[in-house]
Amino acid sequence: TVEHGFPNQPSSLAFDPILQIMAIGAKSGAVKIYGAPGVEFTGLHKDTATVTQMHFLPGQGRLLSLLDDNTLHLWELQQKDGSSQLEEARSFILPGRPGSPPSITRITVILVSASCAVAGLGTEGGGVYFIQIPSLKLLEEKTLLQDEIIQSLPDDYRCGKTLGPVESLQEHPRQCGKILIGYSRGLVVLWDQESRRAEHLFLGNQQLESVFWERDSSSFISSHSDGGYMVWEVTAGSSTTLQPTTSKIPYGPFPCKAINKIQCRSSSSGNPYVIFSGGMPRASYGDRHCVTIQQGKNLVTLDFTSRVIDFFTVCPLKSEDGMTTVNTNLLKGCL
Repeated sequence: TVEHGFPNQPSSLAFDPILQIMAIGAKSGAVKIYGAPGVEFTGLHKDTATVTQMHFLPGQGRLLSLLDDNTLHLWELQQKDGSSQLEEARSFILPGRPGSPPSITRITVILVSASCAVAGLGTEGGGVYFIQIPSLKLLEEKTLLQDEIIQSLPDDYRCGKTLGPVESLQEHPRQCGKILIGYSRGLVVLWDQESRRAEHLFLGNQQLESVFWERDSSSFISSHSDGGYMVWEVTAGSSTTLQPTTSKIPYGPFPCKAINKIQCRSSSSGNPYVIFSGGMPRASYGDRHCVTIQQGKNLVTLDFTSRVIDFFTVCPLKSEDGMTTVNTNLLKGCL
C-alpha cells in the first residue's frame, strides 16, 4: 500500500519544537507524523473516530491524541527490528461523576506541563483533572472542580450563573506550579496548584475563546466571541482585575466572527506579532477563512479557500535573553 499527498479530512494539528516534527490527525482516526524529507509515520486508532486534538510531549517522541468519543491516547515512536514505528502505548477515558451526565467530563482542552510529567484536562462541566504521563493515571488529589473556583468569586460576579466549560489552560511560563484557567463565561483564573488557591481573578464578561501568555509573563492575551482580543496585566499584590489594559476589535466596529485562537510572539524589531484565526466582519467576510498577522499598525490577512483547523508558529527555542522570539515561518492546517 502506498499513500501520497495530504491526509484526507484533517481535523487537528500538533508541532514538536524540539524534534521539529509535525502531526496531523484526521476524521478517520488516522495520525500522520512528518519530519525531515522522507520521514513519515502513520498510525490508526482502533476505533473510527475524529481526532479532535493532538499534543506532543516535546523531545520525547510521544504524542497525546483526543478523539471525539472522549478517549485519550498516548502514541510513541519506538525502535523495533532496526526501524522506527509509531505505536499506541495506552489509552484513557475520564470517569464520570456519580449522578452527573457524561457531558460533564467531556474534555474540551488539554495542557501538557513543561516537565511533560503531567497533563491537565479541562472539561465541559468546568472541572480540571490531571493525569500522570506516561501512565495516564488520574491524579485525583489534584482535581479542581468549578465549585471551588466559584467560592473565590465576588458575590456580584456569581449571580447564580455557572462559569461554563473550560476553554483554555495555560501554564505560567516561569512558575510551573501555576496555570491560567479560562472559562467560557469570560472568567480567567491564575490557579496555584501547590497552595490550591486562586491567586488572581480576571473578571471578564465576554465569551472566551482562547488565552495565551505574553513574552515576559507579566500579562496575557485573550480572544473572544465578538471578534475582539484583550490584554490583561498580572500585577503583584492584586488579587482581582476588573478591566483589561487593552481591548481591541481589529475588524470592527461592525459585528465580527469569533477569534478562535490567538498567539502573541515577540520579535527582534520590537513590536510583537499578534496572530489569530477568525475575527472577520460577519456581513462581508462571514463565509471566509482567514488568519491575521498584526505587528503594530501593520496588518496582513491570509485568506484561505477552506476552513482553517489550527495554526502554530515556528520559533527559536531560546534567544540571547532567554526569551522566545518569532520566526517568519507560519504553518497552518486547513480542511
